[in-house]
Amino acid sequence: MTDRQAIMGFVITGLLLVLLIMVTLSLEVSNRSILLREHGIVELASVFGYFWCALFILYKGGFAYLLRYNYFFMLVIFFMLRELDFDKKFTTTGILKTRFFLSDDVHFLEKIIGALVVFILIYIVLRILFHHLKTFYYGLMSRSIISIGALLVFMLLVISKLLDGIGRKLNRVGVEIGEMASSHLSAVEEILELGIPIALLLTFSVYFKRIKVLP
Repeated sequence: MTDRQAIMGFVITGLLLVLLIMVTLSLEVSNRSILLREHGIVELASVFGYFWCALFILYKGGFAYLLRYNYFFMLVIFFMLRELDFDKKFTTTGILKTRFFLSDDVHFLEKIIGALVVFILIYIVLRILFHHLKTFYYGLMSRSIISIGALLVFMLLVISKLLDGIGRKLNRVGVEIGEMASSHLSAVEEILELGIPIALLLTFSVYFKRIKVLP
């Protein structure tokens, strides 16, 4: 995929996400279920996007790429499993929550498994920061589409995370929002999450188009 094709892909993705948000918000809350419910259309589309991205990395990168840059592949798999609620589906509470490790209700074996998952996640983040932060920065300065794509992924992650349970978060600091506003923001969060695997796939498409050998 060329830079121009990737830019068009990002623009089209953005427009489709905005259109989907507008359509969703125009629906009655009760009618959004088919789109936004657990294992609904949007969530399944996100899962499929991560799955397709993982297959793309396997196909384009091969074993040598996975051996050297396993953390990128692991990150995509982590996102996919997180979308499927694997972080809380088989445990007493979500393993990414502090109370998972502090609560006496959580079995010790669960805590060991949870700690392993968190360790792997920290490993992924640190490897990406240590090995690619400088390249990412200089790429942004030179308007590299790969760095711009990575920035879009990061922005979507941050915004969707901030919107996740926004009503509850605001209540903690003494700010209350209406039930309708909370529902709207939750819908926006779900749809923005759909943009993450698409942005990842577009970014990896440009990356694998450019490299002839492993950098």
